[in-house]
Amino acid sequence: MKKILKYIVLFTFSLLTSNQIWQNLSFEQIPLTIVKVAVILTIFELLLKPIIKILLIPINILTLGLFRMVIDALGLYLAVFFLSDFQVGNIYISQYNYHVNNFWAYLLSSFTIGTILYIYNLILRKSKPKK
Repeated sequence: MKKILKYIVLFTFSLLTSNQIWQNLSFEQIPLTIVKVAVILTIFELLLKPIIKILLIPINILTLGLFRMVIDALGLYLAVFFLSDFQVGNIYISQYNYHVNNFWAYLLSSFTIGTILYIYNLILRKSKPKK
C-alpha cells in the first residue's frame, strides 16, 4: 500500500512539473483530475507495464530498449482514454519555432514524466536514513 501511495504522489508531482515545462497537459478540475491521472498511471506502472514488457521482449530487443518509451506513451494515452477531463495537447517549442504533434507529443510528454519520476525516486532514496 505504501508503494502505491508513493507512486501516486510522485506521479502527481511529475505531472505538475512536466506541465510546467511543456504546458501541454490540460486538466479541467485541477486537483481531482491530476490525482485521477496519477492513479491510472500508477496502476499502469505497477500492474500493466511489467506484463506488456514481458509480452514485447522480442520487439524491445530489436529496438535496443527504445520501445519502452512507446510503452510509457501507451500509459499516458490510457489515462486520456479513460478520463474525459484530461488531454495531452501539442507541444510548441518557441525557441526553434517547432510544433510536436499527436503521437510525438505523447512520447515526449511520457518521456519527460518518466524522467522526472526517476529523479524524484532518486531524491527519495537518498533522503532515507540507513538502518
